[in-house]
Amino acid sequence: MTMDRRDFLKFVIGGAVGTVFTPLPWVTMDEVAKWSQRWAPVAEKGGTSYQYTTCRLCPGGCGIRVRLIEEKRAVKIDGNPDHPLNRGGLCPLGLAGLQYLYGEENRVKTPLKRTGPRGGKDWKPVSWEEALSEIAALLKDLRGKGLPHTVAFLDGEGDGTQAFLVERFLKAYGSPNALRPFRRRDLEEILTQNLHDRRLHFGYDLPGSDYVLSFGAPILEDWENPCWSAAAFREWRKKEGPNRTRFIQIDGYLSTSASLADDWIALRPGTEGILALGLARILIEQGRSPLKAAGLKELQDYLNEQFPLERVARETEVPQATLLRLAKEFSSAQRPLAVWGKGRGEPPITLFEAKAVYLLNLLVGSVNRPGGIYLKESASFQAWSPAPLDETARRGLAHPRLDEAFSSRFPFSGNLEHRFWLNASRKGANPLQVLFLHQVNPVFTIGKSPVLEALEKIPLVVSFSTFLDETSAFSDWILPSPTFLERWDDCVSPPTVPFTLYGLTKPVLPLVHDTMALGDFIIQLARRLGGTLAQAFPFENLETAIRQTAMGLYRSPKGKIVSAGEGQGSPAAPDSFDKFWEQLTHFAAWVQEEVNGEAVKTVQLGSLIRPKGEVGPTAETKDLPYRLIARSLPLLQNGYFPNPPFLTKLLGVEILQGKDLVIQLHPKTAKSLALIEGDRVEIRTPKGKMTARVHLFEGIRQDGILVPLGLGHEAFDATLKGRGANPNPLLEIVEDPATGLFAGRPTPAAVRKI
Repeated sequence: MTMDRRDFLKFVIGGAVGTVFTPLPWVTMDEVAKWSQRWAPVAEKGGTSYQYTTCRLCPGGCGIRVRLIEEKRAVKIDGNPDHPLNRGGLCPLGLAGLQYLYGEENRVKTPLKRTGPRGGKDWKPVSWEEALSEIAALLKDLRGKGLPHTVAFLDGEGDGTQAFLVERFLKAYGSPNALRPFRRRDLEEILTQNLHDRRLHFGYDLPGSDYVLSFGAPILEDWENPCWSAAAFREWRKKEGPNRTRFIQIDGYLSTSASLADDWIALRPGTEGILALGLARILIEQGRSPLKAAGLKELQDYLNEQFPLERVARETEVPQATLLRLAKEFSSAQRPLAVWGKGRGEPPITLFEAKAVYLLNLLVGSVNRPGGIYLKESASFQAWSPAPLDETARRGLAHPRLDEAFSSRFPFSGNLEHRFWLNASRKGANPLQVLFLHQVNPVFTIGKSPVLEALEKIPLVVSFSTFLDETSAFSDWILPSPTFLERWDDCVSPPTVPFTLYGLTKPVLPLVHDTMALGDFIIQLARRLGGTLAQAFPFENLETAIRQTAMGLYRSPKGKIVSAGEGQGSPAAPDSFDKFWEQLTHFAAWVQEEVNGEAVKTVQLGSLIRPKGEVGPTAETKDLPYRLIARSLPLLQNGYFPNPPFLTKLLGVEILQGKDLVIQLHPKTAKSLALIEGDRVEIRTPKGKMTARVHLFEGIRQDGILVPLGLGHEAFDATLKGRGANPNPLLEIVEDPATGLFAGRPTPAAVRKI
C-alpha cells in the first residue's frame, strides 16, 4: 500500500474526529481534569445517583445523564445512551459542562446594578425585588406614554418555551422588536418560502443516505448537531461493498470533515454556489433529473447562459472532468443528499448558495424521501392560547421592526441582527429606550462597531447572563441566569434532525448562586405590569409554563417518552397528564420517530433566477493578495459561551501558542514571505489588523490564511482572557440583497513578519 502526501494529511487530521466523539478518551480526560483545572471539584463521599436532562449549551438538544453525589454535587456528565439523537455520545462542550456550573471566576453570582460609567467595573449587588421593581416601573411608564415599541429583546437561546415567553411578553407589551441572532433555520425558512410558499425547516436523513455531497458543511466538526452527524458517520463506515455510503467534502481547505471523506474536492473558497449550479446544469442537460415542475425550461436556459462549464471550472478551480464525475455519481446514487452550511458561530452563507445546493436535491428527487431532506414545520405551541392585546399593544405592534424583518424590503426574513445593530446606532425616528439581552455577546461575536455605538444611544440596557462577558460590561443591569443544570428549560425540534424530538431540561441540583431563570423573571415582571400582560402569563413560574407546553405532547396521538433500556419508550398518553409529566421529568425526552415531510405543492423554480445576483467572493488585490478563512472548532467556542478551561488546555499548537493566536499558511506561501514555523506576523484586512504566530499546513491553499474563531476575549478568567486574538471584527461581512442577512465570505488579507 502506498500513501501520498494528501493521504497522509487526511490520516493525521482524521484522527481528530475519533478523539472528539469516541467516549473512552473523554472518560479518562474527565478524571484528569479534576486534577488539572483552576476549579477543583472535590467529590464528597456519599451515595451516587443519576439524573436525566437535556444539554442547552447549543441548539443540538442532546440527552445527558448527570452523576450526583448525595444529590447535591454534580461530578460528571455523560451522554444518555437511550436518547434517540446522540445515543450516548456527547461533544467536548457537553462533557465539560460542569465547568460552567462551578467556574467561580466567570459566573455572576447576584443581580448587579451599574454605579459607574459603562464598560467600567463599578457595580453594586442588589436584590431581585429591587431589580424587578425598577424595571417594571420604567416599562409601565413607557407604556403609559404610548411608547411600547421602543423596547427590544435580543434572545440568544431562540427556541423552546423560554424563548416563546419572550416573544409572548413583547407582543402583549406592544413591541414588534423580539429578535434573536441568526440560526440556520432562518435561511431554510426563507428558502422554502421562496420555492414552496411555506416556511419550513430541514431534517436530514444522514444515516439513510448512500451518497452525501457536502458543500463546505463541517459535518464532522462543528455543524448544527455534531453528535447526530458523528453517529451517522459511524453508520456509513459500518457498511461495506456497494452499500457503503460515499461522503464527498467540497471545501477550500483540508478540514477534519475533508480528511475523513472518501473524496475531498478542493475549490476556491466562496464559490460553492457556483459549483452547485454547475452540477445542476449537467443534471438537466444530460437528462439525469426526473423533476417535472413549472419553470424548468427557463431554469435550464438561465443555467446554460450564466453557468457554462468553462465558467464554473474557471471560477471554482475544479476541473470540468471532476464536475462531470460528481454529477454522474450524485444522480446515479439510490439515496443522494446534498448539504450546505457553516460551523456554529460562523457568518451564514447566502440565499443564492443555499438555493443552489437545495436545487440539487430537488433535481434528483431527494426531498421528503429516505436518505434525503425532509421538510418540517416549526415547533407548535398548540396548547397555548393567544396572548390578549389591549389598544396600547396593538398600536405599538403596528410600528415597523428596527431590524426591518418582514418588511416590504425583506418580506421573508425573520431576524436580521446585524441590521438591528446598524439601525439602532443611527439617529432617527423610533429610538430604543430599553434593550434586553439574553445569552448573547455581540461585542465579541460581531465587534465593538456598530454594537457599542448602538448601546451608547439606548438609555437602559439589561443583560440576562450567567457570565460577566464583554457585552454585559456595557449594560446597566446584569441579572444572572442559572446554568442549564440548575433551571427548567426545553428544546423543541433540534436542527438538522429528521424526526420530531422534545428535550426537557430540569434542575438536577439546587441553585449554586442567587440567580433566576429568564422565564421566571418575565412571569414576575408581567404580573407587576398588570392588565393584559398579567393575563397573558397566568403561571406561577417557568416550570408551570413548560408544563403547558408539555400538555401539547400529551394530547398528541403519536410519540412516546424515551425511557431507559435499549431505547424503549413509554406511551405518550398515560392515564393522566400528571403521570405523563412524572415520566417526562424523569427521562427528559419525548420523540415521534415516524419521519414524514410536509407535502409541498408549489415549486417555483423561477425564483432561482434572481435579478439581484449572487454575492461572490471578493477579488484579491496586489495590496491584499490572500484570503482570510475563518473556521469554528469543536474544542473552541465562538459565541455566547466562553471556552471551558478544560477545552482551552486541549488546544493544539496549530491554534494557540502561549497567549498568541496561530494562523495556518501553506509552506510555499510561508517560504515566499520568508516565514518559518512559529514566526510572529501581522494580518491586515480592510477592517483592521491583528497579530499571530505561523503554523505551516499543506492542507490550505497557497492563497489562504486559516484562522480559528473563539479566542481574543477581553473578559472571563485567566484561562481565556487575553489569550489569542479575535478575528471577528476583521472579517468581511456583506449584506445578502435577497435576505438582508449579513453573510460571510473569504476576506482579502495581507500578512507580514513582525
